[in-house]
Amino acid sequence: MFLLIFIALIAVLYLIPVPQKDFSELYKGEENIKTSLLSFREIPTKHLTHNGADWQYISTGYGEKHLLFLHGMGGAYDIWWQQIEALKNDFHIISTTLPEVHSLDEAIDGLVAILDEEGVKKTSIVGSSMGGYMAQYFLKKHPKRLDKLVLGNTFPPNDIYKKENGGIRKALPFIPEWLIMKIFRGSLSEKVTPYSENSPLVEAYLLEQYYGGMGKGQFIGRLDVVLDYFETGYSEAKKSIPKLIIESDNDPLVDPVLQNKLKELYPEAEVFAFHGKGHFPYLNEAVKYNEVLTGFLLK
Repeated sequence: MFLLIFIALIAVLYLIPVPQKDFSELYKGEENIKTSLLSFREIPTKHLTHNGADWQYISTGYGEKHLLFLHGMGGAYDIWWQQIEALKNDFHIISTTLPEVHSLDEAIDGLVAILDEEGVKKTSIVGSSMGGYMAQYFLKKHPKRLDKLVLGNTFPPNDIYKKENGGIRKALPFIPEWLIMKIFRGSLSEKVTPYSENSPLVEAYLLEQYYGGMGKGQFIGRLDVVLDYFETGYSEAKKSIPKLIIESDNDPLVDPVLQNKLKELYPEAEVFAFHGKGHFPYLNEAVKYNEVLTGFLLK
């Protein structure tokens, strides 16, 4: 009897749903920002199924050259909307939402499938955090398909994150989804938002992801991508691709040691450092971020 009660309690714990809240409910900032994002979300998205994963993405813009945006662990295709709006007259733009994949190979294979579907032979890539890590693997696997590379608030291949998060990764499959999301909502409020100037946009957008915007499988898969180590195999041909590293001097999620290692790995890259803007300057300092991107991508 006691065993049955225990099993029932465990089942009930796992069946507790993740609370659902959307951006309109969570955002407490300027009305024009909310209106802009919600208007952007009215643009129809596309879907591509590749190796069993459903990729959602947007394809927009009017330029002859191509630009691919890659988000971080807590993002989706529309986290880049302010950059897309600023650059859509100069580029054909693709921005994706990473589905549940569990390796860099799966992630990059899916991105290549989207590029092929859209008829894109060569593109520039802007990636932040996890997206910047994926962009480096794209450089390794498909350098001939790259025009320019922007690595924002990201890190090079390393064993630091695996040492810090390996135990958490092993435990995650056994933790209820609602509890995982609750823990990371707390971490966001304590660690990420304060470093982003307490931006209501950063807080609301990321909270939305942890209030049902992202599932447990997606979350675990994204962690697997971040922990997937690779050797860069850096060649002269890859060095010739123009690169820009964007960083923040108070980034709470990328240790200064890793910031320096990234610059050491790509000494040919231009570097732009934000002061006091945290991990998401493309959200809370969008005007300057767009200016930096435009100056690099269009010159």
